[in-house]
Amino acid sequence: MAKRNIKQDRGKKRAVQQETGSIRLKQGETEDKPLATTPAALFYNRLKTRTLLLEIITLCLVIAVGMLVRVEDYQDWKSNPARAFYKGEPLLTTFDGYYYLSLAKDLIDGTYTPVDTLRAVPDYPKRPEPPPLISVLAATAAKITHLSLNWIGTFMPPILGILLALPVYALGRFYGGPSMGLTAALMSLLSFYYIYRSNVGWFDTDCMNVTWATCAVFCFLKFGVEQTRRRYFYLAGGFVVLGLFLWWWDQTPQVTITITLLPLVVALLFFYRPPRREGLILAGIAASALFLLLAWKGFDLPVKVIKGVVSQYQYISKEASSDFPNIGVTISEQARPSFKEIVQKTTDSLPVFLFGVAGLLFLFYRKPRESLFLSVPLILGCLSFFFAKRFIIFLAPVLALGTGFLISELWHWKKKFSWLAIVAPLLVLVLAYPAYSKGMKKTFWPKEPPHLIAGMVEAGQKTPEDAVIWAWWDHGYNMIYWARRGTINDGSVHMPERSVYNAIPYTTHNLRLSANFMQFYVARGMSGINMFYKALGKGKAKGLAMIKKVMALGPEKSRFLIAQAGLKPTEQYKTPEDWLRFFFPSDARPVYLFVDWRLTLTSYWWFWLGSWNIEKHEGIHPVYKAYYGLKKKNDLTYANRMISVDFKKGVAQKGRRQVMLKKGLINYGRKLKRFSFEHKKGYDFEILAPAGFGALEDSAIAESVFNKLFIRHINARPYFSPVSLRTPSYQIWKVTGDRIDWTKFYR
Repeated sequence: MAKRNIKQDRGKKRAVQQETGSIRLKQGETEDKPLATTPAALFYNRLKTRTLLLEIITLCLVIAVGMLVRVEDYQDWKSNPARAFYKGEPLLTTFDGYYYLSLAKDLIDGTYTPVDTLRAVPDYPKRPEPPPLISVLAATAAKITHLSLNWIGTFMPPILGILLALPVYALGRFYGGPSMGLTAALMSLLSFYYIYRSNVGWFDTDCMNVTWATCAVFCFLKFGVEQTRRRYFYLAGGFVVLGLFLWWWDQTPQVTITITLLPLVVALLFFYRPPRREGLILAGIAASALFLLLAWKGFDLPVKVIKGVVSQYQYISKEASSDFPNIGVTISEQARPSFKEIVQKTTDSLPVFLFGVAGLLFLFYRKPRESLFLSVPLILGCLSFFFAKRFIIFLAPVLALGTGFLISELWHWKKKFSWLAIVAPLLVLVLAYPAYSKGMKKTFWPKEPPHLIAGMVEAGQKTPEDAVIWAWWDHGYNMIYWARRGTINDGSVHMPERSVYNAIPYTTHNLRLSANFMQFYVARGMSGINMFYKALGKGKAKGLAMIKKVMALGPEKSRFLIAQAGLKPTEQYKTPEDWLRFFFPSDARPVYLFVDWRLTLTSYWWFWLGSWNIEKHEGIHPVYKAYYGLKKKNDLTYANRMISVDFKKGVAQKGRRQVMLKKGLINYGRKLKRFSFEHKKGYDFEILAPAGFGALEDSAIAESVFNKLFIRHINARPYFSPVSLRTPSYQIWKVTGDRIDWTKFYR
C-alpha cells in the first residue's frame, strides 16, 4: 500500500512538472509512454526535428526583417549626404551617442583617466569605472575591424537592437508555444519607437535597455516555475543579466537594480517553495552576498537606491524640487505623449494596438500568476501615458506578447477549424504591416547636421588645447568628441542650476556681464558659486543677483559693493581683495563662445532658463522665428516663400496673416540700418542681408547677447573678438573678461 502511494505521489509530481514545463522529456518519450523504435516513432522524431528547424528559420527571418527596417535609412542618407555625412563618414542620430564614442576614443588612445578634464569644467566629474559596456564594445569593434568609431557608432545599434527578439521569443514560447513566440518576436522588433531608438546612428543605451529588462524577466520567471535544481541555473543567469545591465546602463544604477530584481521578488513571493534545507542554503548565500555588497558599497546603499529612484521620478514627473526649474520639461523625449501619439509610436494602428492590449489582458486572465513577471516592462511602458515618451520603448515587448498570445490561441484552434492554419499567419502579416510600413517610410536623420560638425572641428583647430568652448548643453558631448575641447555642460550633468548658468551669457543684454560671467564660471564652477552663496548667507536669489551685478560693473566699480556685502570669510577668501580675485580670476582657462543655428530652434527653452527668476519661479519664453533665403525685392523689402518683410511700412506678411512690427534692423555687413515704427504692439524683425538670414522676434531676445552677436555682428570688443563668423550656421567668438589692475586700487 505504501509503495502504491509513493508511485501515485511521483506521478502527480511529474504531471505538475510537465504542466509547468519544468522537465524535459527524454528522447523518444512522450507524456504518456516511451515511443518504441517503430516506423511511427521515427516519423514522429523526424517531424519534430523538421518543425524545430522551421521554427529556427522563421525566427531568423523575423530577425532579418527587424534588421531591414533599421538599416534602410542608410540608403536615404547616401542619397542626401549633406544631411548625414561629414567628410565621408556618417553622423549619429542622437546627442548622447558622442559621450559613449568619446569614452571609446579614450580607451583606444589610452587616455581613459579617472577624471574627465573636458566635461563640466571646472568641476571635472569622474569617468565611470569600469568604462561603460557600450563604449568597451565600440572600442573593441574598432580595434578588430579597423573601422572608424563613426561607422561603429552608426551600425552597432541595429545589430544590438534586434537581440530583443530572443528574450521576447523565449517568453512567448513559454506562455503560448512557438506561434506566440515568433509572433511576439516580430511585433516587438517592429514597434516604431523601438525602431527609432535602435536605428542606424542611435548609439545609446536604449538599443539594449529593453532587452536586458526582458532577459531578467525570463530568467527569474524560469527560476520561479522550475521545480528541479535547474532553476538555479536561471537564477544565476538573472544575476549575470543584472551585472551586464548595470555595466550597460551605467548612469542609473538604482533604476537598473529595481527593474531587474522586481521579477525576482515576484518569483520568491509567489513561486519559490524549495525543500527546507535547500531554501536555507540559498538564504545563507543571499545574506552573505548582501553583506559583502553593503560592506563594499556602504551600508547606506538601500537609502541611496531609494533616493536615486525618487530623484529619477522627480526628473520624469517634471516636479521642481529646488530654486531652479526642472530641466526635464525642456527635453522633447521627456514630454508626455498623447494616447494618439503612443499608438502612432508603437503599432501605428489603433486596431492593432487594441488587439495587443486585449491579448495582454487575456494573457493575465489565463495565466494570472505567471503574468506577474511582466509587471516591470508593463509598468515602465505605462509610464509613457503619464510622464514621458521615452518609456514607450518598454511597450514593445508587452504589446508584442499580447498580440502573440491571441495569435497562439487562434493557432491552437486549427485542429478544430483547419482554415485557421492559413488565417492565423495571414493575420500576423496584417497586424505587422502598419508598423513595418511606417518603419520603412520614415527616415531618421542625424541630430547634428554636418555644417555644425564642421564648426566644432574648426573650434578645435582655432582654439588653444586648454580652451573651454562655451556652448549650449545640446552640444556638450559633440564638442568634446569633434573639437576635443573642454565644455561646461552636457546631457549627463545638465542639472537645472547648471543649465541656468549655461544660458545666462546668451540671454543677458549686457556684453560685459556675459563675458565676465563665462570667465568667472570656468574658473570657479558650481562649487565656487555655491560657496559664495553660503558666504553671503542670503539665499540663492540674492546671491545670483549679486553675482550678475558684480559681473556687469567690473572689478573697479564692484569693489565697494563686495566690501559692503558682509561676506563671511572662508579659508581662501577673507578680504574684499580676495573676493575680487574670486570674481575676476587671472588663472582661468581660455574661453570661446559657440553661437549656432540650433540656438534659433531652442530659444524658447534656453532663454527661459537664462532669464529664470528664483524668487518668482518663472522665466521668459521669447518669440524667435528664424527665416532663411531672404532676398531683396526692392530697397526696403526682403522676402522668401514663407514671409515678406516691408521695412518701409513696418509690416511682415506671413501668407494671409499680417504681423505688425515695432522695430526693424538690416545688417548690410559693415553697417546697421535701424527702423522704428509707430505700432504700439508687434515684434521686431532683423536681417543679416549678406547671409539672407532673418528673424521675427520680441524685444526681450532682440537685445540679448545671442542676437547681438548672431545677427548684428556688432563691435563687441574688448569682450568678444570674432574667430569665425559663418552665420546662420555657427559663430566662434573669443571671450575676454575683465582683469584686475591693482595699480588703480593702491594709488
